[in-house]
Amino acid sequence: MPTVTLVDRPRQLLALACLTLLTACGGPASNGSTPDAAESAAPAPAPSAPQAPAEPAQPAAAPAAAATPEAGVQESAEPAASDGGEQLKLASAAPPAGEPKWRFREGEHFTVLTAAQGTSSAPGKIEVAEAFWYGCPHCYEFDPKIMTWVAGLPGDVVFVRLPVMWNPTNQIHARIFYTAQALGKLEEIHTAVFREMHVEKNMVTDEAEIQALFERNGVSAADFQKTFRSFAVEGQLKRAKDLTARYQIRSVPQLIVNGKYAANGPGIHDYDEMLAVVSELIERERRR
Repeated sequence: MPTVTLVDRPRQLLALACLTLLTACGGPASNGSTPDAAESAAPAPAPSAPQAPAEPAQPAAAPAAAATPEAGVQESAEPAASDGGEQLKLASAAPPAGEPKWRFREGEHFTVLTAAQGTSSAPGKIEVAEAFWYGCPHCYEFDPKIMTWVAGLPGDVVFVRLPVMWNPTNQIHARIFYTAQALGKLEEIHTAVFREMHVEKNMVTDEAEIQALFERNGVSAADFQKTFRSFAVEGQLKRAKDLTARYQIRSVPQLIVNGKYAANGPGIHDYDEMLAVVSELIERERRR
């Protein structure tokens, strides 16, 4: 009978342990399905593939291709048609031929009346009306300057004066103006009244004083009495009161161009600038 030595016992135990391990892990001998499962499990490492998105860096070559169409656009822009388009844009932005670049602006140097108020001048004439008051020291200072300006006006411009009618003192002084005008003595009386008020410091509001002033300038007492409260003078006073309101006169001296524009605004700093504004407004009316 074979005998088992102590040396053989460990070998037997090792063989038995190996057999038991193979049976528990489902080794290749179990069935044919295990290799399939192993193959299906093999792709599991694929999740590391998402690192491949670094590959889109290849499209970096594509921008070079994209640059080519841009060059093509530039080539298509080279034809004269494109240059013509630019010229058309510039032409449309340019002011019409012959249109001047005006120096003065509405709201800063002049105001436009809400509605054209009409004038007393003949059709085809551009009227400049000076609203003034004999008692105003600024009007007194402005008078010689505007008369020099008036002397250089072209034939299509008419200058007229408008005495304001704010209160009874203005009204009696306006009556002096229209009486002198009706008697054909306006230039003499006009200068004399300014001098009486601003040099002699006499406001000349009494009718007797006014008559004496007229007499000193060659008007008889009878002619003065006949004209001072005449129907013609009353009509002129009524019209002056109406225009004072319609022209919205709030200060004097004030210049109104063709019943449409008032030369006033924060941008006017002296009489010379006021006259420059009026000269431009005259030109605007001439070009209408």
